[in-house]
Amino acid sequence: MKDKNIRDWSERDLKKHIVDQRKHLWRESTIERIASWLDLSSGITAVDVGCGLGYLGWTFWRHFGSGSTYVGVDCSVKLLREAHENSSNWSEGGRACFVNASANGIPLPDECADWTMCQTLLMHLEFPEEALSEMIRITKPGGVIMCMEPDNISSSLSMVSNSVYSPSIEEKLAQFKMQLIWAEGRAKLGRGDWGIGTKVPGMMANLGLIRIDALYNDSARFAHPPYETEVQKYGIEKMRENIMEKDEDSRKLLWKEYRECFLAGGGSLSAFYRYKKLSEERQEEFEPLILDQLKEKTYYHGISGSHFFCIRGFKPERE
Repeated sequence: MKDKNIRDWSERDLKKHIVDQRKHLWRESTIERIASWLDLSSGITAVDVGCGLGYLGWTFWRHFGSGSTYVGVDCSVKLLREAHENSSNWSEGGRACFVNASANGIPLPDECADWTMCQTLLMHLEFPEEALSEMIRITKPGGVIMCMEPDNISSSLSMVSNSVYSPSIEEKLAQFKMQLIWAEGRAKLGRGDWGIGTKVPGMMANLGLIRIDALYNDSARFAHPPYETEVQKYGIEKMRENIMEKDEDSRKLLWKEYRECFLAGGGSLSAFYRYKKLSEERQEEFEPLILDQLKEKTYYHGISGSHFFCIRGFKPERE
């Protein structure tokens, strides 16, 4: 069955998001650990499902690329075209190729891959088990399947302190309730499970994988003057950019989609408009203060992290 509601991630705002979101996403030391944990080696065939611009390819290439073949699979022809053009910059010593296809119907033969992987793919699918089944089908016996997926529902509880505003307990609870209802509606509309990261190990077990294990993304986020690290500098610059370069069309689309999911999750129209009004009032009130504090280098916010997991499972050897 084909997933519906697949968004075109080559659109300007969405493409910008997947590029920005991947900068500083994983620590290099964590990538090293994952590569060892997966027992990556040269001369393998790796398939990246929902590859986008090929992020996992260039991120892990030095751990497996020599004499290897990387196959990126994605439903967006535009992203694949750019991924192919960029691959010559990182695929030295091996081969990178790309296939236009849905994750639920990968046009590759059975048992062709030593390592099959995805990142933030299953969370967007109406039928993630079908995509995972396809990943298992194309993996050789003894091969490894890796899924990097978040639990964004838990992450939404991470409301950290900052130098501009500290919400009350009631406000925090109200916001989390809104997010729960929205996430429920998102799933009902076939747009994916916002908390899928914690469920992937069970999905793998139900589909017959063995030696299932998971690592946690240990990259924390905070900002404190004088913003010395590259991660802080990047985060501060993106915050300033998001405030000063507002894309009103994108914001309207986001609110439209939020409303659709919130109502599908059982929320009321009146609750949605109250939440929208309060959110816009907060932005109008606090964004100028943030900009002033950024200019004066007095803005700070506390530590937050993403509930982001790297989950692996092995396809059993034939008896």
